[in-house]
Amino acid sequence: MSEKSVHSKGSTLPWGWGIVAVVGLVVAWNWQQLRPIALDLLQDPAQAKALTAVQPPVELVPEEEATLQLTSPHAAAALAIKVTEVRSAPQPEPLRLPGSLLLDPNRLVHVHSRFTGETVSIGQIEDDGVMRPLQYGDPVKKGQVIAVIWSKEVGEKKSELVDALSQLEMSRSLLKRLESVQKGVVTERVLLEARRDVEAGMIAVARAERTLRSWRMTDTEIETVRREYRNLMKDKDASDLAVDEKWAETEIRAAIDGVIVEKNFNVGDVVDPQDDLFKIADLSRLQVLANVYEEDLWAIRDLKPSERHWSIDLKSDPSDNQIQGTFELIGSMIDPAQRTGSVMGWLDNKDSRLLVGQFITATVQLPASSTIVAIPESALIEEGDSSTVFVATDAQQQRFTRRKVLVVKRTAGTVYINSDPRTSGFEPLHVGESVVSEGSLGLGGELANLQAGQRKS
Repeated sequence: MSEKSVHSKGSTLPWGWGIVAVVGLVVAWNWQQLRPIALDLLQDPAQAKALTAVQPPVELVPEEEATLQLTSPHAAAALAIKVTEVRSAPQPEPLRLPGSLLLDPNRLVHVHSRFTGETVSIGQIEDDGVMRPLQYGDPVKKGQVIAVIWSKEVGEKKSELVDALSQLEMSRSLLKRLESVQKGVVTERVLLEARRDVEAGMIAVARAERTLRSWRMTDTEIETVRREYRNLMKDKDASDLAVDEKWAETEIRAAIDGVIVEKNFNVGDVVDPQDDLFKIADLSRLQVLANVYEEDLWAIRDLKPSERHWSIDLKSDPSDNQIQGTFELIGSMIDPAQRTGSVMGWLDNKDSRLLVGQFITATVQLPASSTIVAIPESALIEEGDSSTVFVATDAQQQRFTRRKVLVVKRTAGTVYINSDPRTSGFEPLHVGESVVSEGSLGLGGELANLQAGQRKS
């Protein structure tokens, strides 16, 4: 009985192996027909990739540079490809620029003495009914006397004018006498010399006056010198210029309406032409200086003149009122330490409410750009200084073309592209096109391999 059993079992083994062999041959023969069905059953991209390993998932499109075509409807799943539509760039967030209020340099005057001398007095201002010397913070008017300087040079030049006037008067008097005598008594040469002396005197007077005017002396001050000369001619004994204490004095006047923002001398100080006696500033308009980060400068520069508006928020203002203003100047230098540039504008301050040195925040609204599009950061392939994306150019045939794009800005998860670059070497990317947002690196690798194999063949 045991022998029959063994014999019966042994006789069934070859038959079973035969069935397995036949099934294997059928499967191998019909693999191409069964393969799509198997892929449909496999939802896992990793399993689909394993099944497509026997055939490349993509191939180069003839006569089209850098274009790939999927070899089967399931290659997209094998390469884990997902596409995203290119969209318009949203309106950017407003720029908030820190800064401060400064004096307008075009409305700041440095007051100097035009010659070395001693300070005799400082201009006066009424304060609660009492006159006192000018000091820091006091308002002044254009033409107001703000200081008086005694200088030896002024006294000498005034004396030169008096001397020139005296010489001219004597020369004219002598010429008049010579011309009044009978003809022939005085030689022609003597007359010519007398006329030459008159001309020389006129030149000397003009030179002395021009020197005083170059020191910004007024017509009234020069007329005072002439009056002193006339007094001297009328009564030489009664007029003594040497004892005139104001003879060597000159007045320093304010050049503009404004406020004294710096005072650097007192009565009795000896001043030099290089010294700043006063600094007078017109505070009716202040300069706004705001700092902008290097990567945001492009947005500021792209604004049209009509779009260069900002809202100024004073940090020290408890009511948090915003002041509307404009900016005009954009600096051309970057601070190497902070990596910021400067933007400058002006604010009206006729009511003197704003203070020099106040910290501010300037808010600039940026318009949405019609030439900028947005794509996911994962769609961008970067190799060195080159940035490319794969664009789905034919949805039916599943074709993808690589394009080199011009990146203008990056934020978290989003890259902004110039949709119509005018720079050579870059290609456009328009709203509504589809880019590969996942699997772009895999496509890039496949393209590189196929191009390398094409060059070898």
